[in-house]
Amino acid sequence: MTGVLGALLAIPGAVFAGFGLYLVILAAASALVHRDGAIALGRPRNRLLVIVPAHNEEQLVSRCVASLFAQSYPRTLYRVVVIADNCSDSTAAIAAGSGAEVMIRTEPDARGKGRALRWALDQLLGSPDQPDAVVVVDADSVADHHLLTELEAAMGRGESVVQADYTVLTDELSSRRTQLVAAGFLLFHRVRFSGRARLGMCANLVGNGMLFSRATLEAHPWSAFTGVEDLEYSIDLRLAGVRIGFAPAAHVSGPGSATRAGEFRQRLRWEGGRFHVMRNRLWSIVRAAGARRDPRLLDAAIDLATPPLGLLSMATGAGFIAVSAATIARIAPVWALIPWLVALAAIPAFVLIGLHAARAPRSVWIAVATGPLYLAWKLATYMSLLRGFDPNRWDRSERRDTSAPRRVDIAGVPIDAVDMAQAISRLQAAIGGGRLFQVLTVNLDFLVRAQSDPGLMRIFRRTDLNLADGAPVVWLARMLGVEMHGRVAGADLVPALIRELAHSGARLFLLGGEDGVAAAAGARLGELYPGIVVAGTYEPPRAAVEEMNNAEIVTRIAEARADVLLVALGHPKQERWIDLHRDQLSSVSVAIGVGCVLDLIAGRSRRAPRWMQAVGLEWFYRLAREPRRLLGRYVTDAAWLVLISARVLRGRLAGGDRVAEPV
Repeated sequence: MTGVLGALLAIPGAVFAGFGLYLVILAAASALVHRDGAIALGRPRNRLLVIVPAHNEEQLVSRCVASLFAQSYPRTLYRVVVIADNCSDSTAAIAAGSGAEVMIRTEPDARGKGRALRWALDQLLGSPDQPDAVVVVDADSVADHHLLTELEAAMGRGESVVQADYTVLTDELSSRRTQLVAAGFLLFHRVRFSGRARLGMCANLVGNGMLFSRATLEAHPWSAFTGVEDLEYSIDLRLAGVRIGFAPAAHVSGPGSATRAGEFRQRLRWEGGRFHVMRNRLWSIVRAAGARRDPRLLDAAIDLATPPLGLLSMATGAGFIAVSAATIARIAPVWALIPWLVALAAIPAFVLIGLHAARAPRSVWIAVATGPLYLAWKLATYMSLLRGFDPNRWDRSERRDTSAPRRVDIAGVPIDAVDMAQAISRLQAAIGGGRLFQVLTVNLDFLVRAQSDPGLMRIFRRTDLNLADGAPVVWLARMLGVEMHGRVAGADLVPALIRELAHSGARLFLLGGEDGVAAAAGARLGELYPGIVVAGTYEPPRAAVEEMNNAEIVTRIAEARADVLLVALGHPKQERWIDLHRDQLSSVSVAIGVGCVLDLIAGRSRRAPRWMQAVGLEWFYRLAREPRRLLGRYVTDAAWLVLISARVLRGRLAGGDRVAEPV
């Protein structure tokens, strides 16, 4: 009896081990694919039609179109057509203004990307100016400079359908959740598809960066209209004997969802759609493989049946725990654990080999360390699927508005939910604007001080851009339900801004510091960014804000005709000084309180290692270096953080809004 039970327990473990080893093989094969530089390319000769389906994408469509017009592919050989699908915003006008051709579709009862594609293809493929191939790029995406060239090169090697490498737009400042989604894209798209290509297997379509020959679309018209139209059409093509190639050197990238709720809905659509397709199409593929004796269809069935990595990890872990308990209770033999151990070893092996093969950035590796928390979030997705899934439901993920960043109120202090690129864009736009644009880099101590200082709170509430400098500020914003990419630290913001302004000859004034640090920082900035003009530096004597030689300081700044003013008087003195004199600084466009940033630039101080910055431990590094100065402040700040976190959690559980009341 024990042996029978052991076999019954070992069989699912063997299945999961098989899936895990299959993924490890693909990762190992992917590691053998060379991606340095472009592949050997012939002279482009095919006429391409680039279709950009778009529904209410006014924020990002111009960026997408610009990336498509910046291609290395001969401009005379391709057209860019944006399909404004049931839009209620300015998508069509913005796309047209960016130089794209625009087709406007108004069928509100038949929304969705699949239907928009079929509608456009029926018209465009029947026109006199027929293309040789069609490329589909999502409106929120950025196409790599060689995307069209690489896709067409794959077509020239005999592929009639080609999928590009599709990744998530990230940087070192992206949130850990976004980095984990990026890791999933790398593993599911780049690693699996490049490994399959290395082994001579087909890829699948993923909805973005797809090329189809005209002959393929005429022989097999687009007929997939659910939320996972790309997977459905992939199966239709494979059943028809059409191979889907993969072009590892063709790249297209898209953003993650702007909110956790949007990301949850997006994940629900992907995971639920995949299960829907597997439930309805898997056995038909298996039957077709048997009837035709076609190993390619058997491969398609195995690939479709392979669970998502999160589900495979959770199921394997749960199975291992259950079988371990059975062996400890001596109702199952120890050998029943063997396949489960193999499965447990295969999953991290796939992740490690795959991320190495995909050349994942360091930020993704760091984020993967928080994988167990991500699995808990994924569990919520699968629990939602148990309540039912509508494959025909169409959802659009919320996009970020780069022109007007969203604000979250944390204990009375507004914080702008922007990343570094958005912050720099806002500051560049403020140069020459005719008014002073004050920037606040908010850490936890800023929030704590504002609770007991009404004057400081008033300043914080009227500054123009409040950035999340401290990791606890980011954590609180996320607890309030607002997706933050990560910290926008003043120590990173200042050099990034100066680098962007250097080519314009912007004028810079450095105010504050001690012992010549302002002059040293100015000299260093001049060396690093020759285009920038350090128009003046001044280190005022120590004094309260009202007792400083303010008239002389204002005169010096005016005579320097400074565009950007960096004030390093320490917090909150620097913020008070800027606010008190903002109406007198007529030449200044941007003023930032920068604290110790001048010391860092001058080389007088050092920041924490990058890995500590990435995981939110820079405060610990500073505490270790200056315990006497910082210990008392950090204890007070930590106590307040616990209190406000408890209030936020209570409010969220009670279904409250996204504002943490002042404490």
